[in-house]
Amino acid sequence: MSDTPIRPTFLTILCFLTFMSSVSGLWTQSERLWSPGIMADKTRETFEEVREKLDKQATTADTQTMDKMFEDVIEQTTPKSIATGAIIMLIFESFSLYAAYLMWNLQKKGFYLYMGGIAVAFLAPLFLIGGWLGVITSVAGIFLSIFMLILYAFNLKHMR
Repeated sequence: MSDTPIRPTFLTILCFLTFMSSVSGLWTQSERLWSPGIMADKTRETFEEVREKLDKQATTADTQTMDKMFEDVIEQTTPKSIATGAIIMLIFESFSLYAAYLMWNLQKKGFYLYMGGIAVAFLAPLFLIGGWLGVITSVAGIFLSIFMLILYAFNLKHMR
């Protein structure tokens, strides 16, 4: 008989999803880092389109607040802020990939590294980018990861 613990199927699936997501994220963020000017233009266009759609639908006093927020985000969307966001997310994706590798090998420290990566993805945009763009980047960077963290937490009992 072997003393090697068996990785649960659910943990295997979670790690595989994280592997795929991290590799995809590394590729995407690398593209953003290689051409931040183009990405800034595309991002501004997207926010402008969303703002126009909301302006057509809005009939409340919140229109001014939303318009100001969108204007701030569009103004902050520069090649420098795109590159900064890409570097932050490259760090996060690298942490996630290595953390998934550790959890694949049933090492509990992978869970804590994953949690640390989420902290970086959440806090760094707030401090390094700031403003509404920092908030949007921060929330977008961790949205699915928090859900995955909870699912990984259910598997901590299988890790050493």
